[in-house]
Amino acid sequence: MMLYLYVLQNQWIVLSLLGGAILTLLMCLTYQALWVPRGTETESERIKVKDLRSFIAWIKSFVPWTVILLILASLAFTILEITRNHAIPPNW
Repeated sequence: MMLYLYVLQNQWIVLSLLGGAILTLLMCLTYQALWVPRGTETESERIKVKDLRSFIAWIKSFVPWTVILLILASLAFTILEITRNHAIPPNW
């Protein structure tokens, strides 16, 4: 049996699979972040935010690195997609 996925015809299948994978990853990352040891809260309160470097250290003290990478990847994808779509005019 062949899995026939013509993206333009069955794009809802691809989008639902990607959406499910993203939601599953988000659930796992949230579950992991809920069980971070309590010591990180005192560490994050000890860091005083004065400039960009201390702000990044403060964020890294309580946000898991996987969430930071996910946010950065989403930001990069959004910027690249906007610049790519800006170069191609709509054809309606």
